[in-house]
Amino acid sequence: MAAPGGLKESAQKTLRAFAEALLPPGGKLPAAADVDLVAAADQVASTLPPRSRLGVNLGLRALEYSTLPRLPFSRLPVQARARHIRRFENSRLGIRRDLLLLAKSMTCFAYGRAPEVIAALGTRTTCERGPGTDDPAWDPIAPPLDPDSLHAGEGVERCDVVIVGSGAGGAVAARVLAEAGLDVIVLEQGGYSDRNSYNEDPAAPTPSLYRDGGVTMCEGRPMIPMPVGRCVGGTTVVNSGTCFRAPNDILARWRDEFGIPWTASLETEFEQVENSLRVQPVDREHAGRNAQLCAEGAEALGVSHGPIPRNAGHVSCCSSCPTGCALDAKQAMHVSELPRAVAAGARVRSLVRVEEVILENGRAAGVRAAAGEDTRPYEVRSRAVVLAGGALGTPELLLRQGIANSSGAVGRHLRIHPVCWVGGLFDEQVDGWEGVMQSWYVDEWHDRGITLEATFTPPPYAIHWLHGAGTDFKEKVEKFNRLGMVGVQYEDHLSEGRVRPSGRDGVRVSYKVHRDDAADIRFGIARSCQVMFAAGATEAYPTIGRLGSIKPGEEVAKLEQARHAVSSMRLEAFHPMGSARMGGDPSHSVVGPDGQSHDVPGLYVADASIFPTAVRVNPMVTIMAMARRISTGLADALA
Repeated sequence: MAAPGGLKESAQKTLRAFAEALLPPGGKLPAAADVDLVAAADQVASTLPPRSRLGVNLGLRALEYSTLPRLPFSRLPVQARARHIRRFENSRLGIRRDLLLLAKSMTCFAYGRAPEVIAALGTRTTCERGPGTDDPAWDPIAPPLDPDSLHAGEGVERCDVVIVGSGAGGAVAARVLAEAGLDVIVLEQGGYSDRNSYNEDPAAPTPSLYRDGGVTMCEGRPMIPMPVGRCVGGTTVVNSGTCFRAPNDILARWRDEFGIPWTASLETEFEQVENSLRVQPVDREHAGRNAQLCAEGAEALGVSHGPIPRNAGHVSCCSSCPTGCALDAKQAMHVSELPRAVAAGARVRSLVRVEEVILENGRAAGVRAAAGEDTRPYEVRSRAVVLAGGALGTPELLLRQGIANSSGAVGRHLRIHPVCWVGGLFDEQVDGWEGVMQSWYVDEWHDRGITLEATFTPPPYAIHWLHGAGTDFKEKVEKFNRLGMVGVQYEDHLSEGRVRPSGRDGVRVSYKVHRDDAADIRFGIARSCQVMFAAGATEAYPTIGRLGSIKPGEEVAKLEQARHAVSSMRLEAFHPMGSARMGGDPSHSVVGPDGQSHDVPGLYVADASIFPTAVRVNPMVTIMAMARRISTGLADALA
């Protein structure tokens, strides 16, 4: 019988037994048995789409019976359960590590958000303005969005351009087109939240801010979680606010190899975007100790590094990004481009799920959708349609309808920026939640596609990467305030994925890590460890399968040379790109250099799905710059 939430009673029993073995009594932190973990995990599971919810229950069922022919897992003595967890963690079998990571991540997410644990660790999640700074959120000529004005009506609305998606691409397109005098409607499947309604509890906002409850998965070996925003403002509401321009060599390659003549001449668009977002580099003095350690390690090694440019102004504490900036200091689209678009006359409609593009005489003439919680029929008629649902939403819509795919490229060539977290243990107190969450970069190894970014991740999203079970694991968690963190972000060169529709309104994402890319990622992990050790770390946690930790003096080169299976790597992804790529050749691309479909006149795409390749750095600014170029051309065409 199913429990009221997302976990069956049998799955709850397994998870409870797992948590008790992972986090036993003793030490300064509460035991799992003293924290209501299962209820929190059940709450999260209840927000998942059916396919993911089924996978979680089946995974916990497999874990329960993985101890046969002995007793089922939940009936073993607690010490035997802890030994079983360690065996799975050190196993060469990818399926065992996947099962372990499933149970460990669910347990640690619930544990890390518990008030008793937060109090014991001394962590906090907040944002604070720097000394002498004003409220950075709202443009004085563009008042905040009015949530009451975002609801779609019934029947048919008409406009010049309807835009599907309100993230980095859609919001910019809306502003450019509206300021050009065109009548614009923006449709967003998610709801609206801002600093007046965010919830600091990481379990609470995931259904309202993220697609699939925040656990969209890339299927493969290894399984790779990929959080994607679904709300007014899209992923810009929950990202870290990092604002890098695409490297010149990437843009030149898009021009020369993919036939897009303007990609190497985006200087004006980049400047416009940076001005709109008030981009400025992080101040090292106020960036926090995690940033300073990264900088000190890079300086000791003599490698290139610097402050990350961000769209959040001068803040002295910034640690709530994944649940929405508590100040809305971060210039996400719902506080920047969308209000400016509305000030110019655009209309924004939330909680609208677009189901198909209306075609008349082979040309895009609007969209049909379901609006509101009652999914009432709703239609927008327009002269042009701009898809900006991201590298998952755009191909999903096109594939469901079976249009704009004569090349066969829709949903293919997905890139995700595989990312892994590397922790370093220091003798000093780091308190990484003080300062800026994503703050410092090392770009010395860009020729290998590697960007290191000092990114301090809050406990619910981080502690499951720590190795071990039982007392040894709990001791690592107790030292969380002494951890420095560096993220390894990789420009996937040979690895690709695919997006396909699943069920009524879901997607199935698959992704295969190429062995050569895996070698580059291991190289990046090794470099992160070196940066940590150069800054004074006494131990590093490289998050590769059986390799729980390494210490200074141990040969870091072994880390990159060893034959660790690709499936042993614990990866995440944050930047889906390239599933409806742009190019001059219609036989190999979905849209042309003007952003218009090769197959369907009047149908444009302006999001990360049009990237021909991965962009190496965080893509938000590049998405916005390309959307400006595409929408400026569209405005001229409709004038």
